[in-house]
Parts: sequence; C-alpha cells; structure tokens
Amino acid sequence: MKVSFIFFFWIIGVSSLFAQHNLRSKYNMFRAGDEIIKQQVEYKDPGRAGENVLWDFGKLKSLNDEYKLSYIFGKDSLLTGIEHQTRYYYSLSNDSLLLWGYENYTTLMENKQPELQLRFPVNYGDSTFCYYNGNGMYCNHLNISAMGTFTSKADAHGMMILPDGDTLKNVIRVRTIKRIAEKTKSLYIPLWWGQGEVENIENQVVSTDSINSRLSNDTILLGVETYRWYVKGYRYPIFETVKSITNKQGQERTFFDTAFFYPPQEHYYLEDGEDNKKILEAQKQGKKYNPLQDVKYNVYPNPVNATLNIEIFLPVEAKIKLQVCSVANKSVYINENKGKFVSGNHEFQLDVSKLPQGFYLLNIWADNYLFDETILKQ
Repeated sequence: MKVSFIFFFWIIGVSSLFAQHNLRSKYNMFRAGDEIIKQQVEYKDPGRAGENVLWDFGKLKSLNDEYKLSYIFGKDSLLTGIEHQTRYYYSLSNDSLLLWGYENYTTLMENKQPELQLRFPVNYGDSTFCYYNGNGMYCNHLNISAMGTFTSKADAHGMMILPDGDTLKNVIRVRTIKRIAEKTKSLYIPLWWGQGEVENIENQVVSTDSINSRLSNDTILLGVETYRWYVKGYRYPIFETVKSITNKQGQERTFFDTAFFYPPQEHYYLEDGEDNKKILEAQKQGKKYNPLQDVKYNVYPNPVNATLNIEIFLPVEAKIKLQVCSVANKSVYINENKGKFVSGNHEFQLDVSKLPQGFYLLNIWADNYLFDETILKQ
C-alpha cells in the first residue's frame, strides 16, 4: 500500500472549540472576524487524566511568538479557520461542530463524511465518536483518499500554571484522537495535447465496515493526538499540544509534536465579545479582592555587596515593613518598619554590608500582604 504523509505537514493548523466545565456554542464557538495571536512553545507531556489535576506549563521555551489564527466566512458560507497557510472548513449543525475539509497551496481535501469535532454542550466526562472519509488532490498530480475515526473526550479538569507565570483555576481539558488510513494514487494524464481527462476523485460515502477493515489491515496508519485546555470566560483555548503518530505493523512512533500557548489577554476582550466579558467580570466580583494583591516590586542588585535597592509600587495606601531573614533557620537580621505610604512608587535602601556571605530571604510586607525574594550576599 502506498502511503502519503502530506497530511502531517498541515495538521498543526487544525482548530478546535472546547471550553471549561460546560462548553456551550454561545460562548465557545469560534466566530467570523476573530483573530488570535498565539505562541508556539516547546512540547510538554499533557499529563494524567481525571479530576483536580495540576498542569505546570511554566518555563516553556517560545519557538514562535506570533502564530496567527483567524476566522472568516469562506466558500459555500462555511466558517473558515485560517492557520499555517491553510484553510479549514467548518459548520455548526444542531450544536454539532463538523469539519468538511481543508486546502492550501498544494493540497485540497474534501470530506464526504465530515469529522464530528464536538457536540455542544460538553461537560467533564462527555465524549463523541464518528467515522469520516474524504478525497482530495495533491499538486494536481496525486489523488488522495483518507478515512478513519475521530474521538473527543473532556477527560480532565483542574488548574494550570501558564508560561507567563499566571495561574488559572477551573480548567477543563479536551483530548481528541484522529486515526487515519490514507493512500495516494497517480492521476492518468494522456500524452496527446488537449484530449482526455484526469481520473475522477471518488465521491461515494464509505461504509463503516470498510473503514474498520482499513484500520485493522493497513500496514501503516497515521494518527493525531491533540489536547486543548479551556477556561470559563475565554472563547478559545488557553493551551494546546499536538502530536502526530505513525503506526507501522503495530509499532507506534512519534512523527512530530508541538504546543501552543494562547495568552489570555490576546482574546480576553475580542470585538463583540460581551457574553464572555460578562462571565469574567462576574467571576472577579464573586471573589474577595484586595488591591494590595497587585503590589509590584523590584530589587537590585542581586547578588549584592553592600546596598540593596528596593522599589515598590503601591496601588493603594499601605504600611511597609522590610525584613531580611536567613534561608536556613529564618533568623531575622534586618527588621525595619518604614511606616505608611500613599499609593504610587517608593524607593528604599537596606545596608547589608555586615551580613555574612550566603543566601537570604527578603520579605516585603504591604499591610498584611507578604511578598518575598531570595537574594545572594557576596
């Protein structure tokens, strides 16, 4: 059997819509006119499934800071996602999100049986399954046929640490697995000028028995495993991992893997996003908030020889206290009550010249809020 890997060079761009706790089309269906700038980052294992999971995506190296994703209405009035120089064609029918195919400069693929990407609403534990098949063309020289299964499941929920250091609670994760039996076939092109026609691409719907037979008997199968993390109030995912797999006679091998971080601020207030904005504002109002949570500070130099400079921004009036403690036994070497200060920027200096060399903990108190920083005395 002849197998083409063309599909893998474009699968990164497949978009999705899943969300947090309760996914609803009103809040989580992508919309024509939206544009997202996400960051491609190094891949990290998505971790376990289940409840109360902690995902730490901090300290991941950025590979591409501006990876654009946008949506428009395309051909046949289908909603079109544009990413990685590829267009993906979707429709929403009876709260079922369907993928009808994709195309780019080299490849055209049309699904005769669409992929059921998601069925709204979705809660933790919900899943969908479908068979699909499609046909297409590569560089006007090869016919492509692909068939298989597509499974999605909201398999985990918990909290996550983002690459920028922020933490988000009430996160739901959706896992999708696409299994692909694919083959290519040369087009017949006559040798004489202006006569004949190329072989037609098949248009029939393939039976589930035929798809199962291909998945069971083909010597090489392709697969794509995608995880997406969503938070209530944000229409698009916050984090995403993609891994493509080849299965040759039962032996799986990773073909490539990557990950994407969608900075929340990039799609917090999308144009006309009033529904999601109301959810986010309601969440903020529902929890106790103290402006001192937003204290900002800077400490330099670090390492320090004699004088430690401390800059503090206060969002509201507060009392400031500075402490220098040993890391090992918490002994307090410096304890200075600076007094009450109005909102704004304030600068302080601490003389640490008499402290022995080593690591210390600088405690910054703003009323009852504590911020700390490790410093090295040289």
